[in-house]
Amino acid sequence: MPIVPINIVNREINRFGTDVVVRTISNNTYSDWGDADEIITSSETKTAFVQVLTHEDELVQEGYLRLGDKIFWFKGDETNINLGNRIKHASGWYKVIEVIQHYSQGNVYAIEARARKVQEYGFFVLDISEFDGEDVLA
Repeated sequence: MPIVPINIVNREINRFGTDVVVRTISNNTYSDWGDADEIITSSETKTAFVQVLTHEDELVQEGYLRLGDKIFWFKGDETNINLGNRIKHASGWYKVIEVIQHYSQGNVYAIEARARKVQEYGFFVLDISEFDGEDVLA
């Protein structure tokens, strides 16, 4: 398998990437009903290559992600790319549902964050994937 030079991956993410906002979410507290309260602990602007999923993508065809969900590719040395965090891109918010670190010779050269589209309404977040496309707010 060919060796992937980390500096080339970083250069390509800088060249073809775009600025995104990454919110770190903490679920340390619980409501009176036992639901996890999400608290934003930090918000940072980072550069990522954004892959918009279409109906032709294998992850969409298998049902793991939906049309319009995104995969964000970050440099391997980025921090705070964790499950449950939120990423803002093109005025939309996405919840990170899976993080994959890609390695070459024992070093992380890229971080893949698979993210599902969510809607934010004031103080609560609605994961629209739970409603199978129905407009529940109409």
